[in-house]
Amino acid sequence: MHKREQLSSPFEIIRNKLAAFILVFFTLSWWSLSLLVFKNFCQPMEALNPSIVIIARALYCTSIITFSIIASFINKRIRRLPFLYYWMLMGTFFSLIPILLNRFDQQHLFFASVTLGFAFGIGLPSCLAFFADMTNFENRGSLSGVVFLISSLIVGIIAVILSGTDLKITALSAGLWRVVGLILFALLLPKKEGEAKAHIHTSFSSIFGNRHFLLYFIPWCAFSLIEWFESPIRMNVFGEFATLAEIIGVTLGGISAAIGGVFSDRVGRKIIVLYSFVSIGIAYATLSILPTNILVWWFFAVVDAVAFGSIYIIFILTIWGDLSRQSERQKYYAIGTIPFFLAGILELVVRPYVASIRPEAAFSLASFFLFIAVIPLLFAPETLPEKTIKERELKEYVEKAKKVKEKYG
Repeated sequence: MHKREQLSSPFEIIRNKLAAFILVFFTLSWWSLSLLVFKNFCQPMEALNPSIVIIARALYCTSIITFSIIASFINKRIRRLPFLYYWMLMGTFFSLIPILLNRFDQQHLFFASVTLGFAFGIGLPSCLAFFADMTNFENRGSLSGVVFLISSLIVGIIAVILSGTDLKITALSAGLWRVVGLILFALLLPKKEGEAKAHIHTSFSSIFGNRHFLLYFIPWCAFSLIEWFESPIRMNVFGEFATLAEIIGVTLGGISAAIGGVFSDRVGRKIIVLYSFVSIGIAYATLSILPTNILVWWFFAVVDAVAFGSIYIIFILTIWGDLSRQSERQKYYAIGTIPFFLAGILELVVRPYVASIRPEAAFSLASFFLFIAVIPLLFAPETLPEKTIKERELKEYVEKAKKVKEKYG
């Protein structure tokens, strides 16, 4: 990575980073818009047969996981930039599928679930790997945080604008948004030299045999499963406050992602993740003691939003790029994103049984397992190079020394 940057002009480096930013930003925001399309498409069936909608949503998440894994195998044989162009163009057409179906029934709902999952999952590993290739240890966390913040704000604004609109308007908006992203990405003309020159075969077994990978992947799995398992239980307990908690989560989560990204580039990824896990564990412990207290709800909503923002950008965009070589990043990202979507399926399974689950017990178990999940992180290596941390500390020390000298010299 550093060698490539030394051979590139400063303008090319900035252009490639901007292209990576545009690609991930429009991918994340388009995914959120496609979810709105999917939810609107599901609404008629939800009133008739809620269980069919649950199956369709589980099928959607399964489709994303399946095609991400498949893509990590086949994409190494395909030129990446042309593939990304075609993938974004494909997303435009697939956004319109729900309004192109001439009737609404169970088969069409399942078809839309698979196709929308395919449209997102098939290019996700290449997209995230491209982002990792165009960034480096010193700025990957910061750029990840900014991408998440801006995506959250833009999606929130668009969601408000589209609230109350029909399926046709939502689908057309998602398709148009994907076109805008494709045009901006193509206009930047990112350099092809960012692609891996030599493909080193990496099997999934070798990735799972990587101790450093597992020490981060296991806590990430635990966090994802706990958060999504507890989500319907929290909504049931919070009642009307759940809507406000969601707004707090989007707002503070985006801000926390940006701040957490900056700090992860300064002090390291590991310490940010550790503090986030411990803080959420404490929040769940407090909620298990006073599950009906409004002040505790506020405390939990704020802590969960702040911690989730930092954890999200590190485990979705940052850490797998740190741990992998350029030629193997697609498989790392394909595996690294599985817990997020797999947990979404778990939430759907839990939702029908929320009323029979005691909140105090559920929150206590969440707190316990989150603290257990911290143990692997204690043995995990810091992925931000120690040299980078020392150089920044030295630079800050020199700057402070200069200010002191100017003031008193």
